Amino acid sequence: MALVAPEATLRGFFFTGILAQVRLLGDEAVTRQCEEAAGGDRFMFFFSYPVSAMLRLLYTAAWALKGPRGDFAQVMRHLGQEIAPDYLESGTGRVLVLLAAGEPRRLLNGFPSAYRTAVRHGDCTVTWMGTHAARVTIQGSPLPAEYYEGAVRGVFSFTQVAQVATVVRQVSPLLIEVDVSW
Repeated sequence: MALVAPEATLRGFFFTGILAQVRLLGDEAVTRQCEEAAGGDRFMFFFSYPVSAMLRLLYTAAWALKGPRGDFAQVMRHLGQEIAPDYLESGTGRVLVLLAAGEPRRLLNGFPSAYRTAVRHGDCTVTWMGTHAARVTIQGSPLPAEYYEGAVRGVFSFTQVAQVATVVRQVSPLLIEVDVSW
């Protein structure tokens, strides 16, 4: 939390997606706990909210879902993966999919602009490591590496552009690399 700038924000669909996963548990006490951690129970899809609130929600939800969804890292991947459909069904997400035209390379090349529309902190870059391999680098975000890995996998899973393999590295507290290959 100490690394989060006060002006760092992200869109409401991140919150709604996590809360939807928590509500599937059917445990009102856990749902209330997560809503309190997030600072509310309703978030507008494309309004911006503080990253600090997202971190509180993300960790509270991950501990609540741990067990039914696997260990902590597996839950983070699951939460990241489940956010992809919400983004890709939005107007900006549909543009990303349309521009990709079914090509994994084009889809990955669209990640930096997709990141800028969804997140107001840090930076996303894509570096090509070969014809069927790239590195997605997230600089300046305190969200867990496994969450980003899940989001990358979720985009490919939802669009069915390609079956991908991912390897994630938390290089430093604010530097994440997700290697993607197909």
